[in-house]
Amino acid sequence: MVEPVYEMLWDCRFCGAKKLLGLTHRHCPNCGAEQDANARYFPPDAERVAVQNHVYVGADIVCHYCGNASSRAAHNCGTCGAPLGEGQGVAQRADQVHGAGAAFAGQSVADAQRERERGAAALPVPKKRSVLVWLVPLSIVLFAIFGGIASLFLWKKQSVFTVSGVTWKRTIVVESYGPVNDSAWCDKLPAGALVQRHHREQRSTKQVPDGEDCQVRKVDKGDGTFHEKRECTPKYKEEPVEDDKCDYRIDRWHSERTEAVSGIDAGNVRWPPTKLLRTGSCMGCEREGAHNESYSVAFQDAKAESYACDFPQAKWTTFSVGSQWTGEIRRLVGTLDCDSLTKH
Repeated sequence: MVEPVYEMLWDCRFCGAKKLLGLTHRHCPNCGAEQDANARYFPPDAERVAVQNHVYVGADIVCHYCGNASSRAAHNCGTCGAPLGEGQGVAQRADQVHGAGAAFAGQSVADAQRERERGAAALPVPKKRSVLVWLVPLSIVLFAIFGGIASLFLWKKQSVFTVSGVTWKRTIVVESYGPVNDSAWCDKLPAGALVQRHHREQRSTKQVPDGEDCQVRKVDKGDGTFHEKRECTPKYKEEPVEDDKCDYRIDRWHSERTEAVSGIDAGNVRWPPTKLLRTGSCMGCEREGAHNESYSVAFQDAKAESYACDFPQAKWTTFSVGSQWTGEIRRLVGTLDCDSLTKH
């Protein structure tokens, strides 16, 4: 498919004539002035003028001597007659992209002027220098900010703490062997499961086509014309994927109850009795499951502020009620750094 070609527009800077055609009007039809190739701009969609049977030979050449643009098919400048061999291609407008369903409102010669000025200002060396000028002070400011935040979190003060109490707790989960109700995807049922019922439920999602996102790109060809390209990318949406979910009954070990015991001294630490009804692998038999334990120490400082720390049992046994310890308080959050404690 041949992409349609349209004429760019330009305004005469001498007589003020507006919206002259970039390919047709190489000179102003009102005053005869030479077209300024750098002032071409894209017209609004409603004012596009199509070019019929256009043969594209490349972007115009800017004369090295007088600065005016001529067709690349020419050998000599149409204004001063100088050879065009030393000339360079004209600067082309940046692509204009807009939604395929929305009309393009057009530009003006002022837009072309601003773009040309931005391009002239974007020289490599000044750009790098500008970045460095901003980067150094910005880095200093960021370092100061993050350094200040870090220091707040790390800032600590040392204090003396007295042990006001010690506690411990131990638990044992008692498991029983017997029937349990559960559910799973029907293709993932465990061996021995007795299906009670099944139903449909969402298991995952899938991406399905949902039309396209399209935009129109206007491309300056550099010879007073431009063409349009319609660019589309596929769009997708998520749809639920359902599958069969089975409710089933199965005989297996499961948590029946939790036995617990606790205390406030280090000399009586023990595991709770589980009182298993019967042992083995029979229906209704019981066994011990997960064993959990915790050991805590309560502290007070000189201002009667309270703190607590958890320790492994071996470390916990070194803390006796009334003993004093030196440690650090995190100033920002007001918590005790338990790893900093040493015997006073």
